[in-house]
Amino acid sequence: MIPRRHAFITLILWVFTVLLTVSCHHGSKSRRLTVEQLDYNDSLVYAAMDSDYNYALLIVDSLEDVRALYDTKINFYRAQIHYKLGQQLSAELYYKKALATKELLRERPSLWYFAYDQLSTILTIKGDQQGSLATATEGYAVAKDDDTEAGQEWKAILLHDIGYCQMQLGRVEEAEKNFTHAYNTLKRLASQTGKYDHIYSWARVAYNIMDAYTTTENFEKGEKWVVAAEEAINRLVESPDCPKRTAEEYIGSLNTHRAIVLVKTGQRKEADKIYKEFLKSDYSKSNIGIVDNAEYLEIAERWNDLADLSPKLDSLAISWAMPKSMYYLKNYLVRFFNAYQKSGRKDQALRIAQRMAESVDSIGEYERKHNAAELAIIYETQEKEAKIAEQASLLAQQRILVVLIALALLLLFFAFFAYHKNKNAKQLTAMNEELKRKNEELTVANARAEESSRMKADFIQQISHEIRTPLNILNGFTQVITDQDSEQLSADEKKDIQHRISENSHRITDLVNKMLELSEASSQTVIQRTDHVVVGEIATQAVEDSSICQAVHIHFEQLFERVPATVPLVTNRRYAIRALTLLLDNAQKFTQKGTVRLIVRRQPEAMAFVVEDTGIGIPADQAEHVFEEFVQLDEYYDGTGIGLAVARSIARRLGGDITLDTTYTGGARFVMTLPVEG
Repeated sequence: MIPRRHAFITLILWVFTVLLTVSCHHGSKSRRLTVEQLDYNDSLVYAAMDSDYNYALLIVDSLEDVRALYDTKINFYRAQIHYKLGQQLSAELYYKKALATKELLRERPSLWYFAYDQLSTILTIKGDQQGSLATATEGYAVAKDDDTEAGQEWKAILLHDIGYCQMQLGRVEEAEKNFTHAYNTLKRLASQTGKYDHIYSWARVAYNIMDAYTTTENFEKGEKWVVAAEEAINRLVESPDCPKRTAEEYIGSLNTHRAIVLVKTGQRKEADKIYKEFLKSDYSKSNIGIVDNAEYLEIAERWNDLADLSPKLDSLAISWAMPKSMYYLKNYLVRFFNAYQKSGRKDQALRIAQRMAESVDSIGEYERKHNAAELAIIYETQEKEAKIAEQASLLAQQRILVVLIALALLLLFFAFFAYHKNKNAKQLTAMNEELKRKNEELTVANARAEESSRMKADFIQQISHEIRTPLNILNGFTQVITDQDSEQLSADEKKDIQHRISENSHRITDLVNKMLELSEASSQTVIQRTDHVVVGEIATQAVEDSSICQAVHIHFEQLFERVPATVPLVTNRRYAIRALTLLLDNAQKFTQKGTVRLIVRRQPEAMAFVVEDTGIGIPADQAEHVFEEFVQLDEYYDGTGIGLAVARSIARRLGGDITLDTTYTGGARFVMTLPVEG
C-alpha cells in the first residue's frame, strides 16, 4: 500500500488541480484544459503508478469525475494500469477505447503510438498474431507521415512490431526487411542525438528482433541479430542514465539468447561457457532470469538440469497467478512434462500429465470467469472499487472545504490587486490605440486626397486634350469651307471634309455623353428593367454602335456558344447595349492589330457577354483597379479612363456585373453578365 504521508501530499496536490479546473470551467462539459493543467494531472497519475496501481486507479477515477482529463487519456491510463496488474483483457479493451478516436493523437502523438505498440504486444501474447499484425500496421500507417524525431522513433518501433508478427506467421523475408529498417533507424537516432530514450528503444527493439528469431527457431539467421543486439545493449549499459537493474536484465537475456543460438548452430562449448558466466550473475537468480534459464536448458536439451529447475519455475508461475490458458499450458506444463519424462523421472512426469489434463478441462471455464471478472472491472461493478471511491470522495470533500476558503481569500486579493493595477493600464492602452487608429485614418485620408487630386488633375488635362483635338479639327475644316477658294474643292474632298466634321462632332458628343454617364456612375439607383429583348439584338446593336466591324486593324468575330440568339431577356435595352458597347470600344482601343471576339454564352442564372481581345492585356493585380474612375494604365493610349467604370456601374445597376478574367493571358477578357429570369 502507498504510505499515508505520500497519499496525503498527492491528494492535496490533486485537490488544488480540481479547484482550479472547476473554478475556471464550472458547468462546462466540453472545456479545453491548458497544457500546464494536463501535464500536472499526468504527473499525478504517474506518481501514483510508481507507488501503488490500485491507488493509481483511484486517482484516475477522481480526475475523470471532475473532468480534469479527457476521456481518451482516462482510457489510456486505465489500459496501462490494468496491463501492469496482469489484467490483459481489460488493458486490451481500454487501449482499443483510447484508439477509437484521434484525440490522443492530436494531444500527445507519442502516447497514441505507444498504445498501438502495447496493444500489438498484448495480442501477440494472446496468440492472436493476425490481430497483432493488423494493429501494428494500422499504427504504422499513421506514424509513417510523422517526420518529427519522435515520429521517426515510433515508426521504427511499430515496424519492428509488424516484423515480429510476420516471423510468428512464417513470413521470414518480409520480417527480415522490416527488422533491418527498424534497427538501422533507431541506431541512427541514438547515434545522432545521444538521448537515453532513443538508446533504450534501439536496445529494446534489437532484443525483440533477436528473440523473434530464437522463438521461431531461425537460429542460422538469428546469429547475426545476436551480434546486432549486443551492440545496442552494450551502448545502453554504458549510458550513465541506465538503471543498474535494467542493465543486468538486458545483459543476462542477451547471454541466454547468445547461448541458445550457439548451441543450435553446433557451437556447444562456446554456449556452455557463456551459460556458466550467466549462472554467476545475480540476474540468473531473479524471476525473469529463471525463465531465461529454463528456455536455454530446454533448447539445449539439458533435461536433468531443466528437471531440477522446474519446481522453482513452477512455484514462480503459481506466485504470479498465471491464468490457466493455452499459453500457460504450452510454455510451462508441457515444458515440465518434457523435462521429467526425458530425464527419466516418471513419477513427476505422471503428476504433471495429470495437471495438464485437469488444465485442459478447466481452461474454458477459467478463461470465462477471468474475462467476466475483468469486464466487471471495466464497468466498475466491483464492490471494492466502489468503497475506495466512496472513501476518497469523503476525504476529498473535507479537504476541498478547507482549500476553498483559502483559495477564495487568495482570489479576492489577487482580483482587487489586478483590478487597480490594470485599470489605468487599460485606459492608457485604449487611448494609445485610439490615437494610433486616428493617425492611421488620417494617413489613409491624406493619401486618398492626394491621389484624388492627382487623378482629377490628370482627368482635366485628358478632357482638355480630348475636347481640344476635335475642336481644332472642326475649326480647321470650317476655315477651309469658308475660304474663298472652297469652291475649287473637288466632290471627294468635300465628302472627306464632311466625314471628318461628322466624326469629330460625334467624338465630342460621345465624350459629353460619357461625362453625363459618369455623373451617375456612383449612383446606387437600380435601372428599371422592363424591356423584353433577345440576346442577339443586344449583341448586334452594340457591335454596330461601336463600329468595330469597320476597324481595319481588327479582325472581329461574334459567336453564340451553345445558346440561340433568340434567348429572351427582361432588361433595359438602351443601358445593356451601352455597357456592351463600352467594352467593345475598350477592346478596339487597346488592340493595335489582332482579334476581338464577342462570345455569348449561358450561365446557370445569367447570360454572359464575353469580350475577348489579343491586345496589350491587363496585369492580374490590376483587375479591380482598372474599373476605378479616371484610371488609365497605359498613358500612351488616348482616353479618359472612365469607360470601364461607367460600364460596370450600368451592369451592376441592371442586376449583373462586369469582371476581368485573370486566367486569360492572350490579351484581355471582360465578362458582362445580365440576369435571366425564370
